[in-house]
Amino acid sequence: MSSIGGFTVGNLSKDNKNPSTKNAKVEKKDSGLTLKTVDKFLLTYYTKKDLGENDNRIEPLVTDAMYNQIISDEKLPVNQAYKGYVIDQVYDSSEIYINQKDLTALCVVSYKNTQLTKLNSKDGAVIDQSNKATVRLTFINQGGKYLINNIEAATLTTSDTVNRSNSYTSSSSEVSTTSTTVK
Repeated sequence: MSSIGGFTVGNLSKDNKNPSTKNAKVEKKDSGLTLKTVDKFLLTYYTKKDLGENDNRIEPLVTDAMYNQIISDEKLPVNQAYKGYVIDQVYDSSEIYINQKDLTALCVVSYKNTQLTKLNSKDGAVIDQSNKATVRLTFINQGGKYLINNIEAATLTTSDTVNRSNSYTSSSSEVSTTSTTVK
């Protein structure tokens, strides 16, 4: 869904004598889900000192339901078992493919973290361990902002089945790509 909103541009000229230039209205068309929006979320989501430390930064980027799911997942025993042992996680980079029609993004994310063997001690720790994750993010347009409504792990594979309805735009080449059958 596209929404058109207006905003006011301040006086852009050096000559302040013409009052009509002070409040010129410019219409801005919604350009859709952008790489900047997706990358901002990935940076926020994958950069944290410890489990849950980034929750307050994630909250404005996701729907209420998604935020509650993230908090709930952090409380799972499997995640609590590693709390304090996987620290200093930092987002490195990502390959982002956006599907404007479905408001989804496929993201192959690279990040680093430190993995401790003893709580609160870097003795024997694996520092700057490289990691990769592939996720599919689903967005909704809520009040003119694109918010994450779902995060799911994704696996990229080659198959004989073609889903031609999914057209993604690559962050690196800005070219729309469609799945093709490889035999």
